[in-house]
Amino acid sequence: MNDKEFWPGFKVWIPALFIIACILLFSFASRKVLVRNTGEAFNHQQLALVRESAKGISESLRSLATKLRIAAAIISDYPIERVCSAVLEEKRPLIKMLFITDSDADVLKPCPRDAVMPVQTAAACAAALRGLEPGATMFITDPFAENAGSMFPEVFVLGVRIGTTGSWLCSIADFTYIKEKFVYPLRSAQTGYAWLIDSHGLLLAHPNREMEGRRAVEVLRELWPGNAPFVMDELINEQMVPGVEGSGEYTGWHLGRTEPVRKLIAYCPIDVFGLKWSLAVSAPYHEVMEPLMNSIIGLVVFLCCFIVIILVGTGLLQLEREHKRQIDQELNWSNEVFDSITDGISIIDRDYKVLMVNRAISHWHGQYKSAFHGQPCYAVFQQHQQHCQGCPAREAFATGLPAFRKGVATVVGDQKYYFDLTAFPLRDAQGNTVKVAELVKDVTREVMLQNELLQHERKDMIVKMAAQIAHEIRNPLGALTLNIDLLEDEIGGLADGTEVASLLSTIKQELDALNRVLQEYLECARFPRINQSRQDLHAIIEDLFGLLEQDLRRRRILCTRSFEYNLPAAWIDPDQIRRAFLNILRNAMDALPDGGSLTVATRCDDDTVTVMFSDTGEGMPAEVVDKIFTPFFTTKSGGTGLGLSITQHIISEHRGEITCESTPGQGSTFTVILPRAHASLESGHSEPADGTNDHGAA
Repeated sequence: MNDKEFWPGFKVWIPALFIIACILLFSFASRKVLVRNTGEAFNHQQLALVRESAKGISESLRSLATKLRIAAAIISDYPIERVCSAVLEEKRPLIKMLFITDSDADVLKPCPRDAVMPVQTAAACAAALRGLEPGATMFITDPFAENAGSMFPEVFVLGVRIGTTGSWLCSIADFTYIKEKFVYPLRSAQTGYAWLIDSHGLLLAHPNREMEGRRAVEVLRELWPGNAPFVMDELINEQMVPGVEGSGEYTGWHLGRTEPVRKLIAYCPIDVFGLKWSLAVSAPYHEVMEPLMNSIIGLVVFLCCFIVIILVGTGLLQLEREHKRQIDQELNWSNEVFDSITDGISIIDRDYKVLMVNRAISHWHGQYKSAFHGQPCYAVFQQHQQHCQGCPAREAFATGLPAFRKGVATVVGDQKYYFDLTAFPLRDAQGNTVKVAELVKDVTREVMLQNELLQHERKDMIVKMAAQIAHEIRNPLGALTLNIDLLEDEIGGLADGTEVASLLSTIKQELDALNRVLQEYLECARFPRINQSRQDLHAIIEDLFGLLEQDLRRRRILCTRSFEYNLPAAWIDPDQIRRAFLNILRNAMDALPDGGSLTVATRCDDDTVTVMFSDTGEGMPAEVVDKIFTPFFTTKSGGTGLGLSITQHIISEHRGEITCESTPGQGSTFTVILPRAHASLESGHSEPADGTNDHGAA
């Protein structure tokens, strides 16, 4: 076998064998750590259990103390028997009886009336009262601390002072109830149990009732004198008795066993009203580890199977690597084709998040492809806050069929684009549409060419209609005007002040109006050759404001100028630009029938001068804004619909641009962009190269 054949197999088998060896070593080394962590995790669970039980004991005693305080506060306003009966009824079986005592522990009123307080309890109560500091409002007896050698008590007394008197409202709490509710039911593992000690190491509660009332360490020494309970002694005296919370291990007594058992323990202090107890729960170590050992056996079997799989898989890895290289190569080719397509392509999921885009979309937006990943398509492509109206991707998801949208307009950066969108559904193995591939074709140039063609068609239509109107109306109109003048001369002074004179005047006014309309049509047909020169736009605007001053004042329109300082000269025909600006101003005035504000602002950059006309009028919806430059389209009663069309033609003849932005209810802004006067323009190049300035009359 030569090196070329051996080396690829060697590179596969040596790492596989090394991985198997590492798995085995790691498995054996981690067994001890796993056992230790399992014990710690189990102790954490035991600690959570013992915390809950300790919390229950503390809350029960605090709740009893709160109830006694409330009863002591109202006992002077209500019958004593009624208050005590209510407390006794609510707190059964936690308390056995209630009684009122004086400062010498003499019972004044027991509840129930026939209840008898044990002598031992009375002595403890008296001792507690005598040991109180002046002004104390509550006491609790601790009968467990000094009774290791006597009969284990099952009750203790909790008392609160009644007002400022020397009397006390006391309750005899049933410690047996506390054990049966919070200690005995506490279980861990299969046979684990809980036990309770006081601040002297005395067992207060234990499943083996014979151990209760004795010290835990002494019991362990008696049971197994040969096993020194050093760990238990340290655990109780240095951890539990001082009130430390924690967990650990020890060897001790267990239910049903005659020999010491290794156990896991968790303990938590109970510190309430001066009573310092410690509650612990313990479980045999083997019960905790037995499931782990069983799982380890399963793990060993699994590791063996895993090793076999590695050995078998290693034999197939070489073929898989070759297959993967082929797939990677095909994927690279696919990505190259995907990025080489000049049309934009994006992949969108059902949440309308972008999964992938090609280089064309990245180039249009001027961002890296990673900036699109995970972003909502309507936000990153259209800058919308919600789904786009008529979204083809939504239609493709809803119907499972391709969807198409033509001429969708959007703004990318500062430039307006038009796109044709086609959404193709991508289905999973079950035939469900899970993604959509959206093809975006840039048709901006086609749309602009169509718009230019439409503009030329509109101009041709204007020329033809103007010629027809001139032919059909102008001569008869001239004859009518001449005959009216002759008739007026013929009548002369005879008609002054009569109805005939009024009728003649009305006819002449209507003929003049008709003549003005005809003149507008003829002006559209005879677009004059523009004669560009250096002109001051500020001077032209000021002349127009002077011309319209009376009309503006009459309509209560406030005019504001926001002129650029030292605005450079523009390369324009002053008469035609004055005519265009006048059309815009008159439209703005018509939009302010009830008065308002009209602002004219100027700006400049390196190549252009911009004039903005803003009004606070009624505004226009988007569908009207799209048509305002169309010939014969008008929203005004009696309008011809030619003013803004003529204005657009004049601006375009200057190689400029006019746009309109309008919001209903807020007003409109017309923006006119004109060329600056540069030395290259002043050298005589005032006429466009295509000769579009020359329009003959019809």
